[in-house]
Amino acid sequence: MPSPTRISHARAPLPRTLLVRAATVLASASLLAAAPAALGAMPARAAAGTVVSLTFDDGARDQYDNARPVLDAHGMDGTFYINSARVDAPGYMTRAQLETLAAGGHEIGGHTVSHANVPSLPVEERRRQVCDDRVALLAMGFEVTSFAYPYGAVDAGAEDVVADCGYNSARTVGGLVSPGSCAGCDRAEAVPPAAPYAVRTPDSVKTDTTLDRLKRYVTQAEEDGGGWVPLVFHHVCDGCGDSYAVTPATLDAFLGWLAARASGGTVVRTVDEVVGGAVRPPVPGPPSPTQVQNPSLEAAADGVPACFQEGGWGTNTYTWTRTQDARTGQYAHRVEVTSRTSGDRKLVTRQDAGTCAPAAIPGHRYELGVWFKGSWPATVNAKMSIYYRTATGAWTFWTNGPALAETGTWQRSLVTTPPVPAGAANLSFGIALPGTGTLTVDDFSLTDLDS
Repeated sequence: MPSPTRISHARAPLPRTLLVRAATVLASASLLAAAPAALGAMPARAAAGTVVSLTFDDGARDQYDNARPVLDAHGMDGTFYINSARVDAPGYMTRAQLETLAAGGHEIGGHTVSHANVPSLPVEERRRQVCDDRVALLAMGFEVTSFAYPYGAVDAGAEDVVADCGYNSARTVGGLVSPGSCAGCDRAEAVPPAAPYAVRTPDSVKTDTTLDRLKRYVTQAEEDGGGWVPLVFHHVCDGCGDSYAVTPATLDAFLGWLAARASGGTVVRTVDEVVGGAVRPPVPGPPSPTQVQNPSLEAAADGVPACFQEGGWGTNTYTWTRTQDARTGQYAHRVEVTSRTSGDRKLVTRQDAGTCAPAAIPGHRYELGVWFKGSWPATVNAKMSIYYRTATGAWTFWTNGPALAETGTWQRSLVTTPPVPAGAANLSFGIALPGTGTLTVDDFSLTDLDS
């Protein structure tokens, strides 16, 4: 993969207040010049001023619509932590919008492929979620040096993975003084941070976070000798029904107040500007398996076969059962749909970042097999449903197999796929029951016909 082109941070075309920006730069220089090159070499209270980072998690579309104009109007750059699988998805920013952000000086950081709780994952899946997210964002042309843990969830193993994947820093949530929590904690993070892969923040900004509280996060750091205050935002919207939201008006008022403090040494910087460091090369996660994992459904956790997921959509009433009415081995899996208005139910191979999901080679055809039996009306078209994972990590429906007749004995659905589309990375499949009835499945298989 070629090295990403560094995107210019020049922002001359934007409506900036040049005198305020110049004062901000001068104040920031006195703060950052004192920082030694080695991360973690400076104690928390040694900073000469206060740096605020405005960070936005998850890549929600309202951040582009509502946060970007406010940031640009005040001449400030934010750090936007992006899940690569959500790029171009409904409700999230498109690639073109992310390119507009980056071209305007805002930072694009990583946030795992699909907003995964990193410490909860097996080791290899941690690396796929963290590394492959960065690989995808780098491939889009972004400078990606900063990471944020979804849910703020972090442990020592997660920190190691983030460092190994090529990031220069990782932000948690919490650890600095906030109302009702962390009363004895520091009021600011160090510059540079003592633990660059566990950067602390006040609590996430929510609908009940007042303008005065936002100001206080800054002034309490100023009063304590300065340092770094990374603030965590999610949605930026009016009445959007999410508790993790700030209104555009509150954000605008806060940034206006912040801009006026530049002459006193309080400045706004992206996470990358605070931490520094070169853009490191991409580090792909481990390769995916080439076969279905746990194909006979023998291993399970909480009643669900390992490396599988109970899927479906729409309005229907159903019950899943781990049954010993198996074709081979000891276990199979059954769903009973007792009423349906829309949608279906199906057991499919797990749609993860590649720990369970078999690898797909673009241009290759695959033979997919599932053994099944069950009972459903003749008007119900039970059939195999097949999905693939894109290069950015998003799972998308691909195609269906032929309709299957009900059967009281084990039969096999065997489907040959079309050539895998360009950019596809993994496959997922299973039999869908789009109506009332019962369906039992066992013994999944996958064969690359063009290997």
